[in-house]
Amino acid sequence: MDEKYANAREHFFPALRSSAASADPLDKRLIAATSNIVQITIDEFDGDVEMKVRFAKILDLLASDQDDLETVALETAAYMSEPEAIRIAELVCDFFYDL
Repeated sequence: MDEKYANAREHFFPALRSSAASADPLDKRLIAATSNIVQITIDEFDGDVEMKVRFAKILDLLASDQDDLETVALETAAYMSEPEAIRIAELVCDFFYDL
């Protein structure tokens, strides 16, 4: 099995599952996904500029303030509009596919 990005896959899979397999509203599903996504560091994608940029975009949409990423990301997810949440969910799905 390919071990490249194993930690990222380990955190993105539950993020994707919580987004797809819940009857909760999208903002609640995104909050659940976010708590897993922020466990990944951008350094995991060193050597792959495209993946690093794509992951940075997801993090930037979740939390533009990098001081306390998890807290800011969870607050952002709780207050974003449905179209914003859909956009992030699509980026997360596409990113996971390429992991």
